[in-house]
Amino acid sequence: MRKRIGVQFRKSRKTAHAFERIMACKRCHTYHVFWDTHCDACGRAYTPVREVSAAVTRRYVQTRFLLLGLFICLAILCADTLVQIAVAFGVGLLLVCLFFAMQKKYGSYERDAQLLTFFTREEEALKKSLLQHLEQVGADVKAGQIKEAYEKTREIGYFVDSDTIKIRKIMFLNHFVLRKDMELELETLIPSTYDKDFMEYVREVVKVQPSLVKKAVLDYVRRYKKQILLLENGEQLIGQVAGAALRMRTYVDEYQDLIIEFMDYLPRERLLRLAKMLQTHRSEGWEQLYHSTKNRVDTHFAFDPDFKGVL
Repeated sequence: MRKRIGVQFRKSRKTAHAFERIMACKRCHTYHVFWDTHCDACGRAYTPVREVSAAVTRRYVQTRFLLLGLFICLAILCADTLVQIAVAFGVGLLLVCLFFAMQKKYGSYERDAQLLTFFTREEEALKKSLLQHLEQVGADVKAGQIKEAYEKTREIGYFVDSDTIKIRKIMFLNHFVLRKDMELELETLIPSTYDKDFMEYVREVVKVQPSLVKKAVLDYVRRYKKQILLLENGEQLIGQVAGAALRMRTYVDEYQDLIIEFMDYLPRERLLRLAKMLQTHRSEGWEQLYHSTKNRVDTHFAFDPDFKGVL
């Protein structure tokens, strides 16, 4: 068995959108998704990518204002009488006011549209920067700096959703002792095919943070049940996952088959929780689940005071 090491992960930044994690070096025309504040190449402070895009949008708006001003000046210069000058000036002033009002009302939509255009235009530069980041991860692995390699891969994973990235993160995480206070991930690591390293990671996660076991994980376990059973203590692993499903009634409804099949491997506290749920929700189509649970309790926990009178 691999010897696990104790670590303290760097806190991941919380953002409303993934793109808000991207920083740009205006001088080198490169992008960065890690936690550094200054460019390694030139030493210049990174700028949030939204600010870079907003600056481009601002120049577009200023250019339109300038063109409108030139048009008004040209209209005034072409006027032959004072009345025409006044009309040109008045209409020009009205256009400026209308343009200003529209910009104030719809400017946010334009900024979002320009941001999308910006990312489309900068797609190759972004890809190149991410590839350079992956090279840094490779260098960390060679240097034995697994914690740093995971933290960097975790940041890259916000932008690259592939099995390669997921499996890398899983392999890194399986080097560490997992704790309740850690900022762990599970659903974001689910690969598209069966992976035994992922299931070994699930085994550890369900011990410390069972709340991370959600529908996607339960579906994965159900789908690859036969392969999981070939693992050492595979039945116990599925039983632990099934036990984590008892947090929500909707999961109990949907995964009754899994719970019943691996009833013998449910941890004691999970079995007790299930018995208490059945005590109040027996009439909700859980008859078979009720009988399986009662049989398990009667057989192995008949003299346990915590189970007395529950079923």
